[in-house]
Amino acid sequence: MQKPVSYLSCVVLSLFLSLTIDAQNEPFSKRTVVSGLNSAWEVLYGPNDSLWVTENRSYLISRINIANGAKTVLNDLRATDASINFTSAAANQPQGGLMGLAIHPNLYSSNAAVRAAKPWVYAAYVFNKGSCPGTNTSCIYTTKIVRFEYNGNSLINPVTILNTIPGSSDHNSGRLVISPVIEPGSDAAHTQYRLYYTVGDMGAGQFLNTTRAENALNIDIMEGKVLRINTESDGDAGQDAWVPDDNPFFNAAAITPQDYVFSYGHRNAQGLDWGTVNGTNILYSTEQMDRTDDEINIIEAGKSYGWDQVSGYCDDNVNGYKIGRNNSADENAYCSVTPAHQEPIFTTFTEPASGMAALMAQSNNQLWPTIASSSVDFYGHNKIPGWNYSLLISPLKKDRIYRVLLNGTGTDVTGDTIGYFAGDGNRIRRVTVAPDGLKFYVARDAGATSNGGAVMEYTYAGIILALNENPGNGPVAVQDMISIYPNPVNQVLNIHGKRELRKPLFAQVLDLSGRPVLSQSSFRNDFSMDVQTLQAGIYVLKLFNGNNMEVQVVKFVKQ
Repeated sequence: MQKPVSYLSCVVLSLFLSLTIDAQNEPFSKRTVVSGLNSAWEVLYGPNDSLWVTENRSYLISRINIANGAKTVLNDLRATDASINFTSAAANQPQGGLMGLAIHPNLYSSNAAVRAAKPWVYAAYVFNKGSCPGTNTSCIYTTKIVRFEYNGNSLINPVTILNTIPGSSDHNSGRLVISPVIEPGSDAAHTQYRLYYTVGDMGAGQFLNTTRAENALNIDIMEGKVLRINTESDGDAGQDAWVPDDNPFFNAAAITPQDYVFSYGHRNAQGLDWGTVNGTNILYSTEQMDRTDDEINIIEAGKSYGWDQVSGYCDDNVNGYKIGRNNSADENAYCSVTPAHQEPIFTTFTEPASGMAALMAQSNNQLWPTIASSSVDFYGHNKIPGWNYSLLISPLKKDRIYRVLLNGTGTDVTGDTIGYFAGDGNRIRRVTVAPDGLKFYVARDAGATSNGGAVMEYTYAGIILALNENPGNGPVAVQDMISIYPNPVNQVLNIHGKRELRKPLFAQVLDLSGRPVLSQSSFRNDFSMDVQTLQAGIYVLKLFNGNNMEVQVVKFVKQ
């Protein structure tokens, strides 16, 4: 993965080249939690340490016992929703089918009264197969978002929130998340959690949709958008009851598609997740582009993300070529006159302008540099060395999970782009981080090269940073006491004390299994360690002061 050279230093690029092709050396155990799923689309860590799963073709919403894989079907939508007017046959199947799932935060409460007050679960699914024009435009489908009540072993009492979302054979997107906090409004009824939902551009300009209109930049059509919707009625009349009045294009007159729109100009954003960095909540998205420039975006109200005028950055790499239904892209022509345009914070495997002619001539999409990112999950735990404030990205085209490290504000990617869990099959649809920060759940489509239809659990088995989360158990590591450089390092690692520390200092290097491999004492704040004898890989440096108190833990890479 890479940014244009102007965005990424040679040091980080060299780290990418040396580590992303080969899997990381951090140790993980793995096991299969459940198999035989008809392509899990969403996998959520639910109440009472369970996994909640949607199966896109079979239209089942299920709860999975993590310990033994037992599956409890909470709702078989084909049996309970008579409005679904097509079968599961391939000829009838839209892309996705049953897609997004979101669980109201109240259901995670330990207070039974809180759970009973709002026992709500939300699902997004294609329900209607309409006309089939037959002129290089797929059948026209329709998607809806429905709220259910959870009663322990089933989802009951459906309430339709919105049932006019366009659908297609391609690029329905379909990721559904709830805001991490209650969002403000004009009164108590308008102050509530919100739903955010991604809608793709319906595949306009490609495959079965070469003549379908591209509407991603038209704010009054839901295609190519992130929608923002109430989780409960705010008391306004009619459909306005489900529309937040502070949406960026809200008009108090009759409700139209633009009233739901939060951001626009999206091609196929299948990844959507909230992260919290230093107290700031950030909505991250991963988005599939065409042949190059799969994007990582921060979604903000009223912003344009450029499709089909821009692919990735405004770097002109696709200029003159067809993207979507735009027959001759000119990226800066759009970016320079569109104040609302928002560039991604990162793109994966970007093809430079010099390579575009060969890339456009390549018809095998498996050889395009895009990874077809299908989900994103935020990692905000001080557990695995060097992982805090990272994004985990699942790809459909690769057989590994990618991790990118964010900067200290969560607004940019700073490095550590590494592949994980490689070799267990492609078509990875979802990666989900467990609340403990040590377990990861990976779902693959039924058609994967291996482990098709399974959800696998990967558990970190190496050294853990936050050994002293309970202050009563011992001294807590104090951060920002030292800096180390260079990182990555070839021969000599320099250690610089940022503050005066009680001497002697003791530095210990451990591999990611927790085995000490080097150590050194110093009576100076600034000293060096010779690391030439270490094999290439990732290591942890622990620094102790003269009182034998651990004062900092830092990860570094030996090249």
